[in-house]
Amino acid sequence: MTVMNARDTIELQLADGRIIPATIRRRTTDTSPHTGRELQELHGWVTTDDPETHRWLSVALRGQGDGIVRSLDPSGEPAGRWQLSWNSYGETAGVCTYGLILREAEELSLEALIVDGVELHPYEYREEFLEEGLTIWAKMVGSHADVTRINRLIRTRTSFPVTRRGFHNTPREMRLGVAEWSEYEDRIKYRLVLVDHEIGEEMRAELGRIQEENSRSAIGYYANLVDRLAELLIENGTITRSEMDALREGARAQPGISRHEVWRVTDIDLL
Repeated sequence: MTVMNARDTIELQLADGRIIPATIRRRTTDTSPHTGRELQELHGWVTTDDPETHRWLSVALRGQGDGIVRSLDPSGEPAGRWQLSWNSYGETAGVCTYGLILREAEELSLEALIVDGVELHPYEYREEFLEEGLTIWAKMVGSHADVTRINRLIRTRTSFPVTRRGFHNTPREMRLGVAEWSEYEDRIKYRLVLVDHEIGEEMRAELGRIQEENSRSAIGYYANLVDRLAELLIENGTITRSEMDALREGARAQPGISRHEVWRVTDIDLL
């Protein structure tokens, strides 16, 4: 992290369009974990001795949340995008001072997710850097063949290169934790959860929890389906009840369900 002490003033445009001047007392830079770019962080304050401005400012800053504010150059043109947090407040001799931290906001736009050389285009994408490293959640529309290929990766490889084109073009070694899928019209929607090759116990436990929930859901679905199908076959005279009982005994002797079916869910978009 680089620290620069330099006092200057910038103009900030808040969510309602109102512009306020902010005095910057310190600038630091740090590396973005998402893109590797150098990002600025500004520490400063806003002051006012006007009661109406004070009331407006206290409401505006509280309502800002995780929203993005823009800074303007001397000609009034946009000059930067920032995540703003209000970290202190004080009042002296009728002058109200709000301490601010401005973190440069990245415009992240994923062009493609490349998993072991296969180019994917998620319709929903999220990534987060936790203590264990990078975790990616991505949802795609594809075919049964796509899901089969992903499942083959899980069975045969412990990790593989993943590139987030548009974020960072350097591949990183990752493993596939979960590959859930659901039927969508005549195609398949599926979700991938990718984690860095070296993951901690907390993330391992979370992936285990997801897989356990999927297993319960799949087993419940197929148990219900088999029961309904069995009764229908008996009603139609296709099979006798004693023959069905024999089939059930055989199933108990060789239990099991394919990993592909375990990861089937009702609707990926409910995850």
